Parts: sequence; structure tokens; C-alpha cells
Amino acid sequence: MFYSCNNPKKATLTPEYVVSIEAEPNRNAPSLQSFIHGTSGSEWLLFAGRTNSIDSLNGGLHNLNGNYANTSFTKVSFNENIYVYDPIIDAVPTSISISKMTTIISEHFDKENTALFKKFLSVFKNTNANVKQVDEFLYITGGYGAINFKEPTKGYITYDHVARIHVPSMIQLVKGNYEGIEKSKLFAFARNESLVSTGGELYYIGGKTIKYGSFYLVGGHNFGNTAAGGQKYVDAVYPFSIKTGKNPHVLKVSLSAAISDVSDPKGVASDNTSIFRRRDGPILPSIYRSPVSNKVLPGIAIYAGVFKPGDDSNLQAWNDAIYVHPQWANKESKLFTYDKTYNQKNYNVYASPNFVAYDSISGISHSYLLGGIGDGPEKDYNDELSGFTNTGMHIKTDINKYPLKSENKIFSKNLFSENSKNKPPFYGAEAILFPSTNISYSKYSDEIIDINTSFKNTNSIDVGYIFGGIEAFKSNPGTYGKRNSRASNKIWKVTLTKQITE
Repeated sequence: MFYSCNNPKKATLTPEYVVSIEAEPNRNAPSLQSFIHGTSGSEWLLFAGRTNSIDSLNGGLHNLNGNYANTSFTKVSFNENIYVYDPIIDAVPTSISISKMTTIISEHFDKENTALFKKFLSVFKNTNANVKQVDEFLYITGGYGAINFKEPTKGYITYDHVARIHVPSMIQLVKGNYEGIEKSKLFAFARNESLVSTGGELYYIGGKTIKYGSFYLVGGHNFGNTAAGGQKYVDAVYPFSIKTGKNPHVLKVSLSAAISDVSDPKGVASDNTSIFRRRDGPILPSIYRSPVSNKVLPGIAIYAGVFKPGDDSNLQAWNDAIYVHPQWANKESKLFTYDKTYNQKNYNVYASPNFVAYDSISGISHSYLLGGIGDGPEKDYNDELSGFTNTGMHIKTDINKYPLKSENKIFSKNLFSENSKNKPPFYGAEAILFPSTNISYSKYSDEIIDINTSFKNTNSIDVGYIFGGIEAFKSNPGTYGKRNSRASNKIWKVTLTKQITE
């Protein structure tokens, strides 16, 4: 990190920040990827996603050459349990099945709300949903799964459900402490066709409660039988708000105008032209100084992602960036800035654990991408995806300069082992970074680390824990199974250390 010095003859001491990852000895976490997650204290609430079945490793990368209605996403790979796991204790997690949970609901709720709950069981059995926790509530949209898991050959869809789950109450339900459940808060549902997405991200801007802010569904795609042609990208960012009415278990969803570069993101033709045609990419919280008000305001950064329009036999990742700033418009009167000059060079182009830290002295925002998929441009993959990777990427953005631009560098070729080369096994794809409860956040965003406060009395801070995702045993496994890939239960501790250099 660099900032100006009035006297160029003097040596300037500039801080650099080093990310390190250490494997934890935990052994009892469930094996999960693309899962839904919430926290309450030190406990993790984990459900949905995909896993390894008892008799085979059929979690991991879906079969790229399989029949998507049957063999690509096998029925038994979908997780059917709701887990409560404490990484500090590392005891075998408490869990119940979806079936058991439904029985408990029927025993503690009236017929009307039990019937409502049963209509939304897809919330608890899907993969790659969009998730955001605000205060004690978990908000969920979309996700991918079978139309009917009893007959998966009938096809798969992206779900239109919208859900709110009270994390502390659901944890009590899983533990069997029914007196600890706040029944009016436990669950609430709705459906919305505009929020049908898998492989996007859900963000909230507006503080630690939902009283004044808005949610933002960022990207993803509608994949499956209900999509035009089998696939339709979201091609936009959709702002929306959520409220409850007389029945606390029924949500009211109100959408605002879509943020996009095309006039009709829902139109099939938009997939051919929109720069928002992206899914499964790194989407991070951000802050930018508004040139209109001169205030630092929260936003969302979209880096890379897949896929560009084109022939399926030559799939290309995006390598540029989009900065969404929903509270101010740029010179083009747009609520986003397209950074065509940014080039991620095919590294870390898929969703992976990440975090952002801001230095208010230099005005630099530092984003870190940890592993995943995208191992650079060294070879032509033809019809294969870019390979799995253990590389770590550091992205710098000066939030005060216009037009907004970022630059990046690879800071580690193998984050997850002692090996100096990018070698298997690979981790990070569809994994989650659970933030430390002791982080000091920026006053501009409760998702961005405040560097200046955090390192006031120490040279090292715990960022959090990486958990789950895909464990790949080769760069291009192509499918799941032994010697290919599987769902992971490994946990790593992430540390950020300050070093002063001259």
C-alpha cells in the first residue's frame, strides 16, 4: 500500500499486508459445497448444498459431460440435513433431516402455516442459492435442484422462492430446544420471478437491520426446465426490499428498477450483449467515494465470472470488472462503472472465499480472492473450463480516483499447502469464509475490515475460517468421484499480518 509523501528525499515506510492460511485440526464438520450458511455466536447453521453420500464421493464438481436431469447432479449428492456446528469445539454436529424438521413444524404450528412451510421445502434442499445474513435473519433467494427429487429425470430448475430464516431459532429447533424457538420469527416465505437465480450473490446495503436499506441480487442465471432455451442469465442487479404483513410467515417483496446496461434484462436477447451476463464469479462488498456528494458510500464489485457470449465449445471467462454504486450515478448517469482495462488474466475467475480491507490513510481498498477455479492463461483449455487453483489474488482499488479502476497481482501460488507451485489437491471453489467475531469493520461498510483500527495495537489479525467447498484432486477433474473431486469438510484459519517495508 502506498501513499504520497511531501518530501520525496525521505524514505517512506509503507505497510504491506500478508495473507496466510493454516489448516485447522477439525475433523467433525460435515462435507458441504454450495451450501446455505448462517451464524449465531460461535455456532454455524448449515443446510442445503451438496455433499458426499455414504457409499461414494458424488459431491464435488458436477459431471460436465453428464445428463443434467440425472447424472450431472446425482440425487444422493443433495444434502438433506440441517446442521449446527461449532468449529471451536469441533464436536460431531447436531443435525436433523428435512423430514424430521417438517414433523417438528407440524407439531408446533397451526395447519395453515405448516402447509405454507411444506410448500417451500426447496429452500432446504438446493444447491448454489444466494444467501445474506442481516442481524439474526438469513435471507435466501433461488438455488438449483430437481422439480421432484423422487423423480429427478423429470428435470431440474432454478427455484423462485424467497425465504427468511431466524438463525437462533432454527439452531434451537435442530438442537431440540423447542422452548427457545421464537415461532413468529422462525420462517417466512414468498415467491418472485425476477429473483430466480443460481450462482449469483445477495447483498444488503443499509446497516445492520433491514429497516432502511435494500437487498441486491447480483447476477447468476436461471438454469433448467423453466428457463428460455434451458438457460437465461440475470443480466442485472436487482434491488429489492422485504417486509412482512399480518401473517409474519408471509413475505412481501418489492422490487426497484434493475441496474443493467440493457433496457430489458429479462429479454432473451440481452444474454448476447449484456456485460452483466455473469455467474459464479467473485462478487465482493466495496466502497467508493461519490464524486457527486464527496461521501464514501457502499457498493458492490463484480470481478471476472463466467461465461461470455459465444460458442459452448469455446467457453470464455470474463476478466474485467463492474463496480456497482447504487447510491450515486457517474458521468454517464449510470449506477455502475465498467472497468474494461481491468484484467484478471483467467486467475480466480470463479466464486471463492474472499475478504476486503480498507486503508483510510491511503484510500486503497484491498480485496483478496483465495483459491477456487481459474489457474491463468498458460495453456489453451479448448472445451474445458479453466483449471482449479490454489492461487491467492490481491486486488487494489483507489476509491477516490475516477474513473474507478483496479489492479491485481498473484500473492501466492499455493495458499493451501507448503508447495511453492500450484499443485493438487485444490481448494476454495464454492467454499465460504466465515468472518471472525472480533473484526473491526469500516464505518462505511459492516462487511469491510477497517485496517487502521484493526492494526492499531497489533501486527496480525484473525480474518476468519474457510470451510467446505470442492476438493479437486486434479486441475481439470471433469466430474466427481475418487481421484477427481468431492465435497470438502476441511477448515482453514485465515490471518492478515501487517509488515512495514521501506
